[in-house]
Order: sequence, then structure tokens, then C-alpha cells
Amino acid sequence: MESLAPSLKKDLGLLGSFSMGFADVGADIFLALGLIAAYAHGLMPFAILAAAVVYICSGLAYAELAAAIPVSGGSSAFGRRAFGAGAGFLAGWGLMLDYTIDIALFAVASAGYLSFFLPFVREFFALTTAGLIFVLMLVNLLGIKESSAVNSSLTVVVIVIIIGLILLGFGYAFKPEMFLAGLTPVAADPGVNNFLYSITLAMVAFVGIESISQGAEETRDPGKTIPRATILAVVCVVVFAVVLSTMALGIVSPQVLAANMDNPLVPIAKALPFAESIVPVIAFAGFTICLVSANTGIIGVSRVGYSMSNANLISRQMSWIHPKYRTPWVSIILFSAIAMALASFGDMVFLGELYAFGALTAYSITNLSLLALRFKEPAIVRPFKVPLNVKINNTEIPLVSVVGVISCFIVFALVALLHEQGRNFAFVWFAAGAVYFLLYKKYRKL
Repeated sequence: MESLAPSLKKDLGLLGSFSMGFADVGADIFLALGLIAAYAHGLMPFAILAAAVVYICSGLAYAELAAAIPVSGGSSAFGRRAFGAGAGFLAGWGLMLDYTIDIALFAVASAGYLSFFLPFVREFFALTTAGLIFVLMLVNLLGIKESSAVNSSLTVVVIVIIIGLILLGFGYAFKPEMFLAGLTPVAADPGVNNFLYSITLAMVAFVGIESISQGAEETRDPGKTIPRATILAVVCVVVFAVVLSTMALGIVSPQVLAANMDNPLVPIAKALPFAESIVPVIAFAGFTICLVSANTGIIGVSRVGYSMSNANLISRQMSWIHPKYRTPWVSIILFSAIAMALASFGDMVFLGELYAFGALTAYSITNLSLLALRFKEPAIVRPFKVPLNVKINNTEIPLVSVVGVISCFIVFALVALLHEQGRNFAFVWFAAGAVYFLLYKKYRKL
């Protein structure tokens, strides 16, 4: 009977919810510094701040919508409610790309930091990344509580390490003159095209706030927990990203960061006093937080698949729940396997390009959905509201979300124009999704 079907368990509290958002985005800091520095050079903090506008606006939109509509699926569920099945599918299809890339990208980064302790990992890099993903897949099959416990404990450790690194860096190694020397006119260095390109890569540093809303259906008291966890994650990530990027450029050159793209904090740690003791700690933190982010990617993509399947947008097998562990086991296994294949390529710039495409699709639809639902369902209970509203014909228009939509479209245009490989792959991905959607819709009617 329907009532006896296994369902998802409500096991997430404030720390677990925050850890999902911070781990997924906080890990980006351990990865993105090298990617951004390769193109922004000494202007890296400004590229990060430009991308942060999209992140802050979208994070607040997620906080309002996930608190009001606490179901798995995130932007897919919001888009479906605001605009119908097509928008819900588009957002979900983009998210599935995003989260699968997340798993692969951060498994690669995690293996990069692990190679500091085990140099032979470089010889078996693809096998190591696949092994890490396999272990995370097993943890996720056991349940959200177990997976969240891994996230929470490791996230707390990493936050302590990041704060310690910042204090040591600014206290003992930061050279203001070195940082200021890098603040050149954009046209001179790195050049307008490179700087715009770096903003699109900086989106990698701000992907993942969606993860908190993905766990909404498994969160205790989502009306209070989700907005608090989201705002806390947004503040922590933006502050850490700007402060760390500033500190890095006052200690090592952008070229050094770019040359160590899969472990950019290691050369920073080597420049600190007591480096022989600090470097292993930083490498461990990088390995840990990147592994947690890959873990959060598995949580996210499996919940998107579960939600879309329940809404009859994709195959019903994606919503099968394990009778004992009560996890969407088919989704977990399928997308973990795809991520293993993607990780085998190991091209971090290419994976970063795809990461931005999926995220911007989801962020755009979320901001648009918030605006649409303010008109379409003004009476819905909203435990949290995006600030800075203007009343027009008895409808409150959130200015933050208007800025969010505009900034999403601008960065989306930049990503599409400047990332040829990513653009081509994303076109194939979304074209395949459109064909699948139409065929599956026809199949459902039959």
C-alpha cells in the first residue's frame, strides 16, 4: 500500500544542514584559488567578489523557497511549482550535471591533496579517485544520518584549520607590498578577457548552496533550520573566500597557485613558519573538505533524481527507496558510477567549466521561481523572506532576487561565450535532456 512505502528520514539538524552547504561550497575554496589565479592574477579577490553577488542573491532565494516548500529537489521543485514540468525538468537536469561534476571534480582534488602523503597516488590517480567515490557511495547507501555525521564532524575540523591558517598567514607571512603590486589595471594585467574568464571560474567557488535545500525533506523543522543554515553558510563562505584569496596573493604569486591547481593551499602553507608541521595539516584539511564536498554531491544528485522521479519527470526507478536504509539507492549508485567515469579524465579546468553551467541553470531558475511565486502564491507561508522588498499592487517584489536574476544571466552569458568546450558539452547535455523529456512524457501518456 502507498502508506507503507518507505520514505526519507528526518535526520538533519542545524549543524548537519549547515555542513551540507558549507562543505560543498567551502571545499571550493581549497580548489578554486588555483583555477581563478591562473586567469585573474593579482585581481583574484575582485573576481571572487563579482561571482559572490550571484551566490548571495541565490542563497537568500533558496532560504526562502526551501523553508516555504521543504521538499527534496531544490530548484527543480521550485521551478516545477512556479512554471510547470518543463522548468522543473530543466533545473533538475542542470543540477544532475552539476552534482555529478561536483563528485568527480572534488574526488580529483581530494586525490591531489592525498598525494602529498602518498606520492604513489599520482601513478594511480584515476583508480584512486574512483576508489574514493566508491567509498562515499557505500556511506550514502547506509543513510543520510551516517552521511551527514561524516560531513558535520569533518567540516568542524576544517573550519578550525582554515581559521588557524588565516591567523598564521596574516600574522607571519603576509607581505602587503606583494599583494598591492598585483593590483594592476585590468586592461594591463590580466587583460579584460582573462578577467571576465576568471569571474566565470570563480563561480566554482560558490557552487553548492543548493545542497541545503536538497536535504529539506530530511531536515527537522525546516522553516527555521534551513534559513539559519543557509545564511550562516553564505556568510562563512564569502568571508573565507575573500580573506583567503587576499592572504594567498600576499604570500605566493598567482603563477605558483595556478601551477598547484589541484592543491593550491599547499604552497601557501610551505611559506609559513613551522611549515614542516603546518603543510601536512593543510594537506589533510584539503583532502578532507574536498572529500566531504564529493560526498555532498552524492547526497544532492540522488535527492534531485528522487524528487524528479516522484514528479514523473524521469524514470520511476530513480525514486526507489531501500527498504532497510531508506535511501534512494538506484540514484546513488547510478550517478556515483557516472562520476567515476568523469573523474578518470582529470581535466580540472574542463570540469570547472561544466560545474558553472549546471549551477547557473539552477540559480537562474531559483531566482525566477521566487519572483513568480510572490505573484502566483502570495499567501503561501514563508517562515523566512528575502529582505529589501518593494510593494507593487499588493505584491512584495524582492529586489535581491531581481539583482540575482540579472547577475545570473550576465555570468551565464560570459560562461557561454568564453568556455567553448564546456559550452559544447553543456549543449549536448541539455539537448539530450530535451529529447529524453519529450520521449518520457510520451511514454507516460501511453
